[in-house]
Amino acid sequence: MRPCLHVAILLLGLAVLGAPATWAQSQPPTRAGFAQRADALVKPYLEAKLFSGAILVAHRGRPVFRRAYGLANREWGVANTPETRFRVGSITKQFTAAAILKLAEAGRLNLDDPIRRFYPEAPAAWDRVTIRTLLTHSSGIPSYTNLPDYYARIQRLEMAPREIVALTADKPLLFEPGKGFDYDNTGYILLGLVVEAASGQSYQRYLRETIFEPVGLKDTGYDDASVILPRRASGYRLGNGQLRNALPIASSIPYAAGAHYSTVDDLLAWDRALFSGRVISDLSRRAMFADAGYGYGFGWYIGQSHGHRLWSHGGGINGFLTIKDNYPDDDLIVLALANTETAPVQAMAREIAALWFRIPDPGSEIVLEPEIMDRYAGHYRLGPGRLLTLTREGDHLMAQVTGEPALPFVPEGDRTFVSKARNARITLDTEPDGRPTGLILYRDGIDRTAPRIEETQ
Repeated sequence: MRPCLHVAILLLGLAVLGAPATWAQSQPPTRAGFAQRADALVKPYLEAKLFSGAILVAHRGRPVFRRAYGLANREWGVANTPETRFRVGSITKQFTAAAILKLAEAGRLNLDDPIRRFYPEAPAAWDRVTIRTLLTHSSGIPSYTNLPDYYARIQRLEMAPREIVALTADKPLLFEPGKGFDYDNTGYILLGLVVEAASGQSYQRYLRETIFEPVGLKDTGYDDASVILPRRASGYRLGNGQLRNALPIASSIPYAAGAHYSTVDDLLAWDRALFSGRVISDLSRRAMFADAGYGYGFGWYIGQSHGHRLWSHGGGINGFLTIKDNYPDDDLIVLALANTETAPVQAMAREIAALWFRIPDPGSEIVLEPEIMDRYAGHYRLGPGRLLTLTREGDHLMAQVTGEPALPFVPEGDRTFVSKARNARITLDTEPDGRPTGLILYRDGIDRTAPRIEETQ
């Protein structure tokens, strides 16, 4: 067990926090009272110009809070509504995973098939890469979104899925397939190609005809910027202290890893259909939500929050941040879709869930001793040519990704630091003696692993 790191934690109301989780479940808040408190929680984020979007909370399938904030289009002053369509980024992976499972049920593929069966041009290094390892981000294939020139060049190019895969086909595997975890968008591009090869249809058509239309998802689809789409929100980023239009991204680039749009209502409908057996079988659904060993199933993170089981996924794509949190034991879903890159949607969703569970704000202040943060300082490799560098400044860490400005991260625990300005979290991996071996960076709705390196080369 890792020794105590001498964290000074100043908590208020410890006796209340010590109450079991069942206390919260036995006393659900009234709908009106909860809605008022949830709205009050969101308002400061709106006033700080951090959040613009739509939020929905549903219990047992019935909305208990459904509200929109801010503007869908700032140039015309068009307000967001609960019916506004937002790009959902990597929430798309749930749809892709469900498509794969449906094809497995139909006998068109096996989850342990090698990727070479459906992608014959796979390099020899990928011989042990299977559909299952792609679903769970355990293939070892580098993500094309981590390439050094992704943001400056690649994301603006219209590319076929095979061209996207080719960007990393000549790169060495990060680890032996099935022996590690690294969030991998390339893997889900490959899964889109598997859907096409196994179904004989385009990825978009298969999802539309086999999943979306049968369960009545009328406001969900593949986002093509060239198509006039009613009620589509525009995306925004922060630049020089002001909101600006999001940087362009070619419609083909996200593909099966993050190309869809949806609404809070449609995502609730998707949730009910998925859990009622209308999309995939019970056996397939159990496989989808089985932790593959790294806190991830098929298109979902598997974990806990507030002492309750949590199945979750976020999304981050130019101008948009999203989160979809499911608490299966409580039949609770919290959705937040934002059309700003500044929106701390995960933090907001967890705070809203805490209101539902009647978990009081502990009023905690966490202070780490300087030598602990000095130990964490150093270089961590996010991908080819991309480093995250940690340095200590006073009582917090500064984190800088190659080519980006440095941001402050304050302690949330002895190994966890958060940046409210960027909706990001850093969690350090350490040896029993406290030495860091790597970290996990949560940003833009996804986790990225980064081993510690001694040299910057």
